[in-house]
Amino acid sequence: MKNINLNNSTTIPAVGIGTFMLEPKDAEKAVIEALHDGYLMIDTANAYMNEKAVGRGIKASGLKRDEIYLSTKLWPSVYATADEAINDTLKRLDTDYIDLLFLHQPIGDYIGAYHAIERAVKSEKVKSIGLSNFSIGQIKEVINASEIKPAVLQVEAHPYYPQNELKQYLQEFGAVIMAWYPLGHGDTKCCRSHYLKN
Repeated sequence: MKNINLNNSTTIPAVGIGTFMLEPKDAEKAVIEALHDGYLMIDTANAYMNEKAVGRGIKASGLKRDEIYLSTKLWPSVYATADEAINDTLKRLDTDYIDLLFLHQPIGDYIGAYHAIERAVKSEKVKSIGLSNFSIGQIKEVINASEIKPAVLQVEAHPYYPQNELKQYLQEFGAVIMAWYPLGHGDTKCCRSHYLKN
């Protein structure tokens, strides 16, 4: 599996499995099967309500934790208590660290929550920081208020919506895009997320 270099001297697998809309039993099974089939990156989120199942799937796979790249996301409702929410996330996933932790949406006190993730990086609970569904303007706001630059931006990106301007901007500080809907919505009239407007 090809790895991509991130701006903090870590790497991320080029391909992974997402667990959006999977019921816990289905998420656990999908994680086990994906890991056995050679996928080494698993993406989940607080809002997906399946983090415990993802953690069980990782344990049941038989692979060592450091062989698996695990990403998850904090939902805006926990931004105000992000330090505690990060610890709760670690407990749900039954792991000592998260490879990539995203802020899921640019709503509420996302600057304060980003600072909490920076503290988690310094205490080795998190390796890389990501933003999900943030616009260029919002990314600039985060960077101007923070010490650690985001390594990954998770957004809608696919052949019908390639995000060229965003990709060019991210190159300025070495961040990369993790695409959701990487193959589009199944038609040529794909919706464009309103979060991506500057």
